[in-house]
Amino acid sequence: MTTFAFIGAGKMGEAILRSLLEKGFMQPSQAILSDVDLERLHELSDRYKVRVTSDNLAATREADVIVLAVKPQNHATVLPEIADAIDDGKTLISIAMGKSTESIEAHLKKPAQVIRVMPNTPAMVSASISAISYNERVRPESRELAREMFSTLGEVVEVDEKMQDEVGAISGCGPAYFYLMVEALSDAGVRIGLDRALATRIATETMIGSGMMLRQTGLHPAQLRDMVTSPGGTTIAALEVLEEYSFRAAVMKAVQAALKRSREV
Repeated sequence: MTTFAFIGAGKMGEAILRSLLEKGFMQPSQAILSDVDLERLHELSDRYKVRVTSDNLAATREADVIVLAVKPQNHATVLPEIADAIDDGKTLISIAMGKSTESIEAHLKKPAQVIRVMPNTPAMVSASISAISYNERVRPESRELAREMFSTLGEVVEVDEKMQDEVGAISGCGPAYFYLMVEALSDAGVRIGLDRALATRIATETMIGSGMMLRQTGLHPAQLRDMVTSPGGTTIAALEVLEEYSFRAAVMKAVQAALKRSREV
């Protein structure tokens, strides 16, 4: 029976744990959760009936698969703590943006199977898109296990690790871009006289529906945009203003800024 250690009990760590349990990928007895926040550990233990500890090394020693769910800036502290317990027989999965498998290996004492995954926060509602890449030591069975694990959170794509930061600048940061867009549409709705709750609901459902159209039709976004854009109509008038204020250029620059920052962490 495979044992999973979750090092870090934040929102993403909990989202992964919850999905694995809810989808039947593992049982509570297979999981051990480690964190410095004892109150948080007790909360999650009560909620999911899993074992908890504040000893990262002990959790790692016991596990076959280690999910490293700590912030990128904490890698330099946490990885040396658990290095003695990691070898080629274990699978180490990191979800930290900007941290390569090579940088993770540099903190370890022995060669290891290291998998890098970039899920995004919609994992909390089982609607994530997770990008996965591997170091050269990862065996086929470990690759399959990682794909199955993160499929419980939503969609999975395998990418060359050289492109992980680029993917993260869109998928990892992307939810914030969409939330800002919904907030702006909601504000605009209030500005023209709509109730706030109604404006937010309309903007939210419009974005969800548009995403479903993209996924289910497989059409290019420009084709779907043209379906909405009648000659001389209201939509083209609105799009003209977005182009005037460099909406497209602002999005492109935002993604580039996110990518730059991820490489500085």
